[in-house]
Amino acid sequence: MSVNDIPRNSFNDMEKDGPPPEYSPSCSNNGGHQNDVSGDGVVTADIVQEHNPPPAYDDIFVRTVSPVRRERSCGEPYYRDDRNLWEKLHDWFEMSILQQIIWLVVLAFSLSYIAYGIKYSGSCSVKKYNKKGKMIDNNDITGLMQAEGGVLCATVLFVLMVRLLILRDNRRTQRKLKIDLEGQKKCGGYLFFIGMGLYIANFGLCIGGATNIMNLYTQETNTTVRCDSEFYNFYYHAKIGELVVLMPYAAYIIFSLVFMMSVQKQWFIRRKLRRWAKLLDADQDGVISQDDMMKTNEKLERLRKLVGARQMALSASKQKKWWDDNVFKRGPGKDIHVEEYVTFMEGTLGTGPPHDRAIKIRPVVKKWFDFFTTEEYMKKKLILGEEDFVKFWTILDKGDDESHYKRMYIKHFPSPLSMGDIMEDFVAFLSHPDFFDEYSNRVFNVVKHRPEGTCCKL
Repeated sequence: MSVNDIPRNSFNDMEKDGPPPEYSPSCSNNGGHQNDVSGDGVVTADIVQEHNPPPAYDDIFVRTVSPVRRERSCGEPYYRDDRNLWEKLHDWFEMSILQQIIWLVVLAFSLSYIAYGIKYSGSCSVKKYNKKGKMIDNNDITGLMQAEGGVLCATVLFVLMVRLLILRDNRRTQRKLKIDLEGQKKCGGYLFFIGMGLYIANFGLCIGGATNIMNLYTQETNTTVRCDSEFYNFYYHAKIGELVVLMPYAAYIIFSLVFMMSVQKQWFIRRKLRRWAKLLDADQDGVISQDDMMKTNEKLERLRKLVGARQMALSASKQKKWWDDNVFKRGPGKDIHVEEYVTFMEGTLGTGPPHDRAIKIRPVVKKWFDFFTTEEYMKKKLILGEEDFVKFWTILDKGDDESHYKRMYIKHFPSPLSMGDIMEDFVAFLSHPDFFDEYSNRVFNVVKHRPEGTCCKL
């Protein structure tokens, strides 16, 4: 298959396994043996002792025991839940039934406000007069109640629409087109501002309604109050219940946006850098060593043979130079702890905008891609098919089964996809701190650890 066949996968089928090897006839004992008393083809105890004699007595005490393979446990650096308490509570709340109950209560408040506002329309108002007895203000509380109910109902419908769009996107089985991404990003921005406008309007109407109904009979002079007692009792107690339900949720939203947004970006970029370190730490023991360098280079060599862009492997001196320049910051060839490496990367990237960070990290990523591909190959923009994508990540990550990589290919990587696009996704992976941006999340969604619950299982 040629790499120029655009509808097909861009890699040659170099990783497919062939048929199982046939058994060699030399392993049989059909030729007979002087100690074989059980017939042809049967290996007796005498034959085993002749070819594999038992160890001497002293050998028992000096025999080297093969190391036991460690299983991945919750405590290892890349397979433990590294979310802090705020992130765990945030993730739990976003997926919990509690939030659904809150929105059902909000819907009940909105419908009841609309119904009571219409039923008692004009029956509760505060009129203010000047010193000459001329009315200067007529505050219709029933109208305010209807407006509050309408905005609350619109907010619930908006949240329901957004959640349905997210559910639809999560369950789609077809890849997005690259030409549609810009329009979808603009649509997402519009939805964000519409949602923020609705939240602000709700907050203002809620506070305004509470101020009016709770201070209804404590008005200043030159005012007259006329209000139906049934309407007053309902609105007064409903407003107390609404404040109890919505004020903690509103405080959570405000606290998240004002105080936690920038902090979460720092946590997010640090977590992504830790997953990048996992790709370099071959034995995944939390220390990037010379042995990890050799094993990782072997993986990149397999990628080179898979891609087929670079005919000859990158020279050993260039490979070592990349590691010394970008990983072994304690000195050429000196091991470095993952957390120390992550701290170094944070300092290198700085705290500037994503564009500036991308400029700093792109040469590092580009030289890393030189291990298994070339700039000329990436300029051809050969389409990377699903099979090639799965092979690429199976060799590089070795963290999940093929079905995971297939899901990620459909869900997060738009069509058409080339090796140059993956390189740019790696640049965004290491430079963009925006945890809500799809471009920043593509590679991270492939390699991130997915904890099974709020707390790490023992």
